[in-house]
Amino acid sequence: MEEGRNYIRILRESLEKKERILHNLLDMTRQQEEYLAGSEFELDVFEEMLDVKNGMIEELNSVDDGFETVYERIREYLQSHQKELAEPIREMQNRVREITSLSVSLQALEERNRKKLEGVFASKQQEIKKFRQSSQMVNNYYQTMSGAGSYQPSFLDKKK
Repeated sequence: MEEGRNYIRILRESLEKKERILHNLLDMTRQQEEYLAGSEFELDVFEEMLDVKNGMIEELNSVDDGFETVYERIREYLQSHQKELAEPIREMQNRVREITSLSVSLQALEERNRKKLEGVFASKQQEIKKFRQSSQMVNNYYQTMSGAGSYQPSFLDKKK
């Protein structure tokens, strides 16, 4: 019985930790959204944000794995003692609902950020294309002005 209560405590702590991590991920994703909306975009800064988020996601996956392992051990105990454990089960169910809500919000925000990032990359591609075109035009101008690009006609009119 005591062992079962310890497992329930571990499950609750896992859910609390998962909720905290999701809140942190949501905050970081909002920071990314603000950064993408700004006028300056530096890939290094954005990559640092992604590295931080990847660390959080790894931690989240670890917590999920631990939760699943503990839940598998205690599942039968929970089912056989539902009436005695009604309150802790209800608390965990409420926390799972909150976690689900946070996950949905996070996915929606990630999708918006993905679209903004695609727009940023498209804009950068246009800048690169314009730069290349300008560079080619300048290069052609200098070749024309220096005479290096000109050629002599291959047929000469020999009639007088």
